[in-house]
Amino acid sequence: MNELTLLRDAGPEAPPLTPAARSAARAALLTEIEGPAPRRSRRPSRTSVFRGGIAVATAAAAWIAAVALTGPETADGSRAEPRGLSLVATEEITFPLSLDPEPPGMTPSFTGSAGSTEAIAGYTSPDGIGFTVYLSPEEPLWAADQFQPSDVTGRGTTTVGGVDAQYVVGATQRTCTQANVCFDDLPFAQLVWERAPGQWVDLYGEGSYGDLAALAAVGGSLVDRPQPIRLQVGLAPAGWSVLDWHESSGAVTFIDDQDPSRVLGVQCMPEAPSGVYEMDNGSVEQRIAAVTAIDPAAATEIGGAPAQIVHARDDVDPTIRFWLVAWELPDATVCTVTTPEEFSPADVLAIAGGVAYTP
Repeated sequence: MNELTLLRDAGPEAPPLTPAARSAARAALLTEIEGPAPRRSRRPSRTSVFRGGIAVATAAAAWIAAVALTGPETADGSRAEPRGLSLVATEEITFPLSLDPEPPGMTPSFTGSAGSTEAIAGYTSPDGIGFTVYLSPEEPLWAADQFQPSDVTGRGTTTVGGVDAQYVVGATQRTCTQANVCFDDLPFAQLVWERAPGQWVDLYGEGSYGDLAALAAVGGSLVDRPQPIRLQVGLAPAGWSVLDWHESSGAVTFIDDQDPSRVLGVQCMPEAPSGVYEMDNGSVEQRIAAVTAIDPAAATEIGGAPAQIVHARDDVDPTIRFWLVAWELPDATVCTVTTPEEFSPADVLAIAGGVAYTP
């Protein structure tokens, strides 16, 4: 997560955000998090392929004695000890639907926003293609509106799970995936239907899932069974709520219910396989060194793993100050928690200790 951009746009000094402004800020943040687009695409990009293995960060008590940090400066320049927060357990973040049976060899990735019926689930194969499920309360746009007219070869009506659905099929002349694999004349298909009242499904597939029959079979396998996202944050301050999550960048964002300009960001980003995409996730040391420290970083641990925590400020606006803690999971996934300056170091580390990530 780009901690400086996040706090610059929605930090303690920012004005109250309207829903439209929050939506725009969120879109800009996620665009920057994902980095340069690997190819020009008229569709929202799916998640990149993550490395296997299981990595979970759990709470630990030893960090309390391992960190000796002081709080932010007061008006007279002295140091004040930050007040502790009341931390509470959070609800599991889920995508509302599952596939039964699950497609073999596919890696799912979810994007969503709290309080919204819009959500995205992308299923990607090792070569970077697959299919994407878009949920929305209204009928979505058509592929014909998002691709060149010459790409579209047919459209019509079919059935998915006994429900009438509209379809569009075609082929893109040249497509390169985030796995750095390129295809000529890659088939695509799109199905749109109202699966339940107020729940429209836009199902888009490429390659073998660009076949209409194969994509309709996927649509017919959708069931009402929530599935959890890979990154879960077990603890959050009382009075704070999840704003959104974006698994292709491994990010979950919380906001203060009383002051939505106050943001808490959590990210667990696996090390990218060679050639997947140009994003330097960096080591713990690189993540800490990337911010401007107010005080020297302190060594600590999260769930038994070495970690560093730093009190830092924004380069552009020095009045924006924050805490950043970074640590690495056994599978080389680097996790960070970024909070407003008013949080105490113990609070920051307790939140980090409740982070769980499962590739």
